[in-house]
Parts: sequence; C-alpha cells; structure tokens
Amino acid sequence: MWIVAIIILILIYFRNRGVPIFLYHQVNNLSNVTPELFEEHLKILKDKNMNCVTLKEYGAGEIGSNPVLLTLDDGYYDNYSIVFPLLKKYNMKATVFLNTLYIANKREGDTEIELNGEANYKAMEKYLKSGDGRSEQYLTWEEIREMKESGLVDFQPHSHKHTAVFVSDKIEGFFDGTERDITELYLYGEIQKGYPKFPKRGEYASKGIIIDREFFRIFKEFYDRELAGVDEKRGLKLAQEFIDRKKEKYFQYESESEFLERVKEEFNLNRELIERNLGVKVEYFCWPWGHRNKNVIEMLKKEGIRGFVTTKKGTNGRKPDYEMIRRVELRRFTPDKFKLNLFLMRNYILGKIYGWVS
Repeated sequence: MWIVAIIILILIYFRNRGVPIFLYHQVNNLSNVTPELFEEHLKILKDKNMNCVTLKEYGAGEIGSNPVLLTLDDGYYDNYSIVFPLLKKYNMKATVFLNTLYIANKREGDTEIELNGEANYKAMEKYLKSGDGRSEQYLTWEEIREMKESGLVDFQPHSHKHTAVFVSDKIEGFFDGTERDITELYLYGEIQKGYPKFPKRGEYASKGIIIDREFFRIFKEFYDRELAGVDEKRGLKLAQEFIDRKKEKYFQYESESEFLERVKEEFNLNRELIERNLGVKVEYFCWPWGHRNKNVIEMLKKEGIRGFVTTKKGTNGRKPDYEMIRRVELRRFTPDKFKLNLFLMRNYILGKIYGWVS
C-alpha cells in the first residue's frame, strides 16, 4: 500500500515536468502525416494550452509553462507550403533541420509534391550526374528566409548530403536490381541484380570503407558466372571468399583521423550555407537517422555546436541533456495516440520509462 502511494506521489510530482519533442518529416496527402492530421495535432496542443517553442528557445531556457517542441527533419517543400500556414494559423513554432545540398535559391514554377524516398533518389541521381543536387522537392532559401523572419521557425543543420558510409566488408546479401534508395545510389551507383549488400551507417556515425566502383563491376561478373542459381548460404560463402581476395586492391579503410576530417568538412559546408543565407549562428545538430558517435560529439562541440538531437524516444527535462535530446517520431499517430504520447512525455518519469523500454 505504501509503495503504491509513493509511486502515485512521484508521478504527481513529475507531472508537467517533461518537455516533449515531436518529430516529423513530410506533411502532405501522400505521406503518413497528412495536413488534416497535423492540424489535429496543433488543435490538441492549442486546446491543452501548450507553449510551442523552438529548439533555440528551449536551449536558452525560454520555455515558460507547458513547453512542447515540433521538429521537422530534412527540409521538404511541404514544410513551407503546408506546415508553415498551419503554424501561422495556430501561432505555433517549429524547428527545421536542413539538408543543404538540395536547397535552391528560389522556386521556379509550381511543384508537384513527391514522397521523400523518390524525391531524394532523383536529387542524388541528378547530383551524381551533374554535381548539382538542388531539388524542387525541398525548401528554397527564399522560403526559408520568409519562415525564419516570421519568428515561428528556427533552422539548424542536419548534414549537407544526408548519406551513408560502408562500415563492414562482410556481405549481408545480394540486390535484386529494383532498389531505389538514395544511400545505395550514392555508395554503389545504379544498383544491378547481384550487387553485394554491405552494412552501412550514417556518414557522421562511423569510420567508413571506400569501395572502388570497379569492384562492383567485377563482382557482378563473378555473380553472373558463379552465383546465379546457387543456394543463398553457399552463395554468401563464395561471395565472401571473392570479396576477401579482392578487398586489398579495391577497399580503402578510413582511419579515425580521416573519418573525423571528412565529417568536419561535410558539417562545415552544411553550417556555412545556413549561416550565410540566414545570417544566424547555428547551435544544434540533428543526427541523420539518429546514428551517433561520441568522438564526433566532441569534435562538433569544438566547432561551436551546443546540443545534439537524436531519434531516441522519450522525454526531456526543462534543461536539455545537450548530448541526448530525445524525440518521439509521428508516423501513423491518430489524434488519440498523439494525446497519449503528449500525456506520457509531459510527465518526466513516465517519459523516461517510455524511453528506457522503447
């Protein structure tokens, strides 16, 4: 009985002491979060008298009572065409994390929104052919400046390209040739049936393995000659033996210093474009795919980054844990699920338990 009473008192004490941060990507009629659903979320926040603040305000302690944050990753066009008008309608704020390779200066004509997977693939395809990755599916600097000047939207870096690196030379399987993924296009070129699948992670998270594209051509020849029709277990064994024979010639393994220098160069390009176009100093970094690295944290701190935003679930305290700012991602949340998550994340203890078990 005493234990139950103590638990109840603890839950009451920590009620409204959590700071929920919600994560979105696209908001449109093709995505998992439609404009109608997003507006329902804003109505719920309004009805509950939530104080919607930007990440910069959160870090500065300017959060008042009932704080909540809305964040959008990547910087898609619908953040301007759909999300921004709704933020103005309900006087809500948001933070957008930008992938700067894909941002043009201004919009030319009308844009028909595409789902992010296909939009990103086309942008990377264009970049690899021409060196120009700008895409109409992303925000423009003109639109970003308008959003910033409204006082409702904060912009922070999310990497320049949002790509990945190979992290192991151990084969995981074979491609069937129908894949259209931005990271695989960036690492392999156009995927063909029989190409080897290697483990990969976000480019900010790990030392990488640089594989000469010629290797994929000769592996494809080997696959067609020796592996087509072979059962999977034996095929993987033979493929790994082939890889081990060829990797000294075709694989280059990054050192820790090379890895950190690559990340520093990529990040500085991301940061410089935001600061130059918006006239602000960035203070936060959002990990692509949530893939983190302790050494990168220390390096980016020296570059002036104050806090690091993750995809780790759970709530946050009124003062941020700057190395682990947690968020809850909304994919197929109904209004009722949104209310439940808001309730849980506003209670600091319940939000932490949610993070531990998720």
